Amino acid sequence: MKYILFSICLTLIFSCQYERKTSIEDKQTAPTEIIEDEKTAQIMVYAWVDKLRLRAKPDTKSDVVKELSEGEALVFTGEKTDFSQKVNLRGVMYDEPWMRVITGDDKEGWVYAGGIKLYQQTTDKSSAPYDQCFQLLELGNEKQFDNCVQKVKEAQLKRYNSLVQPDPKGYDLNLLNGEKLTLIDNDPAGLGRGTTLDFRAYYPKIGYFIFKMHADTVDQYLMINDKDGSQLPIWGFPKPSIHDNHIITLSRKNTDLQINGIQLFSFTADGLVMEHEHDLLEAQPLIAKWIENDKVELTIMQPSEKTEQMIFAYNGVAWKVTK
Repeated sequence: MKYILFSICLTLIFSCQYERKTSIEDKQTAPTEIIEDEKTAQIMVYAWVDKLRLRAKPDTKSDVVKELSEGEALVFTGEKTDFSQKVNLRGVMYDEPWMRVITGDDKEGWVYAGGIKLYQQTTDKSSAPYDQCFQLLELGNEKQFDNCVQKVKEAQLKRYNSLVQPDPKGYDLNLLNGEKLTLIDNDPAGLGRGTTLDFRAYYPKIGYFIFKMHADTVDQYLMINDKDGSQLPIWGFPKPSIHDNHIITLSRKNTDLQINGIQLFSFTADGLVMEHEHDLLEAQPLIAKWIENDKVELTIMQPSEKTEQMIFAYNGVAWKVTK
């Protein structure tokens, strides 16, 4: 009888251990459900105005959190004001709301929507004196463009008054070789009757004075070497590349004798050489941006007022349109 009771106890003990072991193994091998948090898709926006101010509150009088660089990427939180505010940006009046954004270095604040675009603009890596004026032209503000040109011209004359001296009859240039070059308006023996000059800029790095040349039938530009006084007529205002070894000129059609187009020059062993001309027909060139030393982006406006971009790239032999 004792033997029978002992056998029953052993059976019960092993049966309980087996059930416990099975229960533990079931818990260990049961698949674990992984719950992932849903992430809200980030909306990227970009500052198109250099030194655009990120503010603590949506108001132009609020504290400045940070000054944003042109082209700086921002994360839009989705929050914007239910009111708009009139703000003048680069000579154009905007009436836009404020947007709450986060910068790449985790600064959060409010930015004026008029200074924001939903796509990243090309950054111009080569600066020229009249860049801000051509940006106004790109925005369609021609009146402000003319005012801007006048202000920059006056600043250039003041800066280089030891080299460029206006005269009632024209200009005197003090060349770097010690000689003086006198430019006389309406001079039949010089530039021609009916032709006047208007100083625009001096580029010491490439060694040229830049003048706008007004004639009876056509306006173009003139580059004058600062060492020997040699002259090179060009279609439009020149903009040097990043390393100053290329130049692009932009010409806008004002009369039937002018064209909408660009010229591309390069400094070679033979000096400054024109390597490419491109007639844009009825499209007007607005602004050029050097995105690499051998690559320039040109913004043009079609007769429909639609703007487009073209890219000209130099392959070491010739300039090609790549876009």
